[in-house]
Amino acid sequence: MKHIINILILTLLIASCKEDRTDIAPVEERTAAAIKGLKDKLTAPTDGWLLQYSPISESGIYLMILKFNDDGTVNIKSDVAANNGEFTDETIPYRIDNALGLELILETYGVFHYLFELQQAQFGAEFEFLFVEEDGSDLIFKSKTDNTDVTILRFEPATSSDESLLSIKEAGNLALFEDNTPQIFGRFPVQQVVFNEKNISLFWSLDLDRRLIMADMVATGKTPAEVISNNNFLRLNHTTGYAFQNGKLVLLSPLSFNFEGVDATISEVTLNEVTLTGDPLCSQATDNSPVYDGSITGLGTITILKSLIESSGFDFQPMNDRPYSVNVIFVFDSEGNSLFQSGIILEKFPEATGFIFNYGLESNDEPANALGFTLTDANGEQQTYLREFDATATVGNKINVVLNDNFYFSSTPGPEDEQNLRDITDTIFESGEMYIFDLPNNGATVFHLFNPCNGYEVFLVQ
Repeated sequence: MKHIINILILTLLIASCKEDRTDIAPVEERTAAAIKGLKDKLTAPTDGWLLQYSPISESGIYLMILKFNDDGTVNIKSDVAANNGEFTDETIPYRIDNALGLELILETYGVFHYLFELQQAQFGAEFEFLFVEEDGSDLIFKSKTDNTDVTILRFEPATSSDESLLSIKEAGNLALFEDNTPQIFGRFPVQQVVFNEKNISLFWSLDLDRRLIMADMVATGKTPAEVISNNNFLRLNHTTGYAFQNGKLVLLSPLSFNFEGVDATISEVTLNEVTLTGDPLCSQATDNSPVYDGSITGLGTITILKSLIESSGFDFQPMNDRPYSVNVIFVFDSEGNSLFQSGIILEKFPEATGFIFNYGLESNDEPANALGFTLTDANGEQQTYLREFDATATVGNKINVVLNDNFYFSSTPGPEDEQNLRDITDTIFESGEMYIFDLPNNGATVFHLFNPCNGYEVFLVQ
């Protein structure tokens, strides 16, 4: 009898399990329902979603409005003014998938893909996101492939007025300051922010891709000449992300300083009009540089100028015990090509090994102020070919290299060597104007020289 009862209980349990299984929808149906549920949420807001997108914790913010449609497309308005405004208003397809969880995938090239490609796809932006949860009326997503510094995206229901927050014109105008900027090893355009009602200027550089401001110094004077001649400055060493909002440049971490009686905290900058009325950065050029008018609360009106003044280059000074030098490949043309790998140095002196820059050198043999090359001759011996320049001094972070017709050769030169050296140095140092920056480097001091008249760049190791 007990055996019969056990069989009956087992039969009932099996029947119960079978009945429970019939209450659970197949996986395909549950997946489809989850996908539809997220799509319904995405398409619900009449005015779409407002997103403040920061791909990495150190970057600034890109403002976007995304409106998802039932037909599988999403309209994205953004303040990313690159590619002639291609990404300011675009409609592309999207897909909701269910692999590692519910995923939002932007399928064709758009603003997120553009940001993904920045810095050789090392920036940290993505175009595939995992749905995390609802948080009140907001939807929370996270980056799909970030192993560290995972990006959290908060979609907030947009309002009809949010589009006015986009500052497309202002973002595009700042891109004008990129012209005539060193390009090797990631230098960024420098701006001089002139406080029109004070006798001071602020210098900062802008990473327009990552939306970062690197505040360098505040200095006495309004014109570049006044700043250099006064030689009175305070280094700031402040880096912050920034965003655009309603025609303003907003600093995510406010910049504060106290200098020459001015106690300032800068949280945002109102940007007004930009004109191409600034002085050329090269004295021999005719193309004017951009000028941006604006204001800062508590500090009055400002004028933003394109600049090449940077305090790191102030440390480039004569060195009497040895020359500055560098491997010969580190001399570049305006397109970023090494002049030794595919330029005039390879053409004229293929046996060159190094570039040297004597600046105040105390030597019984070589000129005190001269520049040129070390070369390996047919016998494997190292030779030095130099062309002198007139004695000069750095002014701020600028040096005028005025070449003359005095040459130095450590051995008897070939019949064309003097002319070849003349041709190369005339090309690199056209106009003689060189601006100097310090290149951060572990274990060595490396200076970066830039010629604004032709865009050529030279690196020198101290």
